[in-house]
Amino acid sequence: MGKLVNVSVKVPEELRELMRRININWSEYLREVIEAKVREELAKEASRELDEIRARARRVPTEVIVKWIREEREQG
Repeated sequence: MGKLVNVSVKVPEELRELMRRININWSEYLREVIEAKVREELAKEASRELDEIRARARRVPTEVIVKWIREEREQG
């Protein structure tokens, strides 16, 4: 992990009191949750981009793909 920076989160006072009663490293917990959400959103973005590429790409007939595979095998 690289350099750490501070990020502030405001929560209601009552919630903060409840958080103090629970023995959890809140900083670590929030880091993990934020990282998971970032990964999820990046995956969604990549999926959308792939869908856009697929929509623009022309369909290649199966015979052409088979031909490419055979040619590649012959060269290899």
